[in-house]
Amino acid sequence: MKRITLAAAMALSLTTSSALADTLGGEVAIGGWRHDPSGWILYPNTDPTATRLDVDDDLHLDTQSDLYLRAKFEHPLPIVPNLRLGYVHTATEGDGQVNREFTFGDITFGASENIHTKTELDNYDATVYYEVLDTGVDIDLGLTLRYMDGYVTVTSQTTGLEDTADIDFFIPMVYANVRTPVPFLEGLSVGAEGNWIGYDGSTVFDLQADVRYTFAMGVGLEAGYRWQKIKLDDVDDTDADIDIDGFFVGLVWDF
Repeated sequence: MKRITLAAAMALSLTTSSALADTLGGEVAIGGWRHDPSGWILYPNTDPTATRLDVDDDLHLDTQSDLYLRAKFEHPLPIVPNLRLGYVHTATEGDGQVNREFTFGDITFGASENIHTKTELDNYDATVYYEVLDTGVDIDLGLTLRYMDGYVTVTSQTTGLEDTADIDFFIPMVYANVRTPVPFLEGLSVGAEGNWIGYDGSTVFDLQADVRYTFAMGVGLEAGYRWQKIKLDDVDDTDADIDIDGFFVGLVWDF
């Protein structure tokens, strides 16, 4: 009896392990995207002398390339959601001459002054989601907690004076992802992924669409277009309406 029980336990263990091996999975990706900022920022919004500044015409921010990382982990456990982690770094800077007098923070920059602008924004995402469809066409829905950490610094190269607007907050976001294979083209698929939230006059979303080609063992390449919108209404004494968008390309492993 003990031998039969032991054999049954081993068989059950092997069967469970085999099932888990068939259903445990996920993906990891690393790549770069070339982004171009546009829009405006007002800091501080509590100062009536502060000026709404165009990031191109007034702050002279340039196009730049940066890093993104992504990892997804999926399991067969019922009710328990899957996990997605993401990181996107966005930084740009530029030099130019002030075309009109403006106030940023506590500093007034005069016309014809030379300025240097530097901005950075890091997005850290933790997402829980469920696969609502997994029949070749994959659809995921979930919730993201995003931590946004960044700043905009404007420095006068004429006087040496500078001021900084800080961005530092957590936001919950709705998450969705869809991917479908391209018929008759093995290894090729198209997808779209995004996070969104709107509250108290502020809107933040992050959308991307891509084409992916998978080689052997789940390794492949992805390329697409990403668009981030950051519209802030009185967040850390800052109003802003900024778009950051551009093409990306990366290496992905679907396991």
